Amino acid sequence: MEYVFILIGCIIIGVLYIIFNINIKKIKEYTKKTPLDEITNKFPENKEICEAILKKLKNEKVKIKENEDKNNKTSLYVAISDTIFIANIKESFTRIQTIAHECIHSVQSRKLLLFNFIYSNIYMLYFGIALILTIFGVIKNTYIQLIILTLMSFIYYIIRSYLETDAMIKARYIAEYYMKEYIKKERVCSEKDVEKICNKYDEMNSIGIPTYNFILALNCIVKVMVYTIIVIIRSIFI
Repeated sequence: MEYVFILIGCIIIGVLYIIFNINIKKIKEYTKKTPLDEITNKFPENKEICEAILKKLKNEKVKIKENEDKNNKTSLYVAISDTIFIANIKESFTRIQTIAHECIHSVQSRKLLLFNFIYSNIYMLYFGIALILTIFGVIKNTYIQLIILTLMSFIYYIIRSYLETDAMIKARYIAEYYMKEYIKKERVCSEKDVEKICNKYDEMNSIGIPTYNFILALNCIVKVMVYTIIVIIRSIFI
């Protein structure tokens, strides 16, 4: 039965890879310097942009912290502390959409965000404990554990995918709205420049959203497959 899980997992990964049309090489191109970087550099500092977007979203209670580590490029919203952490992304044209993305997270359902935070930790903890107990032979009925892990992985994927996809889609429009509003006050660039940036955001999302969902699904499937492989190996040598 365990071999069936491996086979199904491989098939699902292959099908998702084809359906989502994954192009990692194309995604890496967005990290390179472009003329759009110079345009977005004319806009305010990251924290000021974040505050302006939060004001538009009517959510000014959120704490904002900028990461001083120049090597840290990961921005995130932490629901448990209601804080947006902005990475060192000043030089990238993607920064306005990235900031908008985290701002969107801050106005999503707080219950769902907190549930995702708690459930994610329980999910990871369960996977680790189940793996260790199975290796040492404490868990005997591994089939039930496979079913539970598969179900937990599916729930984790659904919740995480919804939160991130929702933020990625809305962030593009929030970023566009912010830029158009700002250039009315400060002519740092033209509307055509904003249009060029937004067109690039559309291009990024068309590739980034399916890629994110594929990687998320891959992580969930791999966990089930790793556990299955451990079960198979243990059954061979024990």
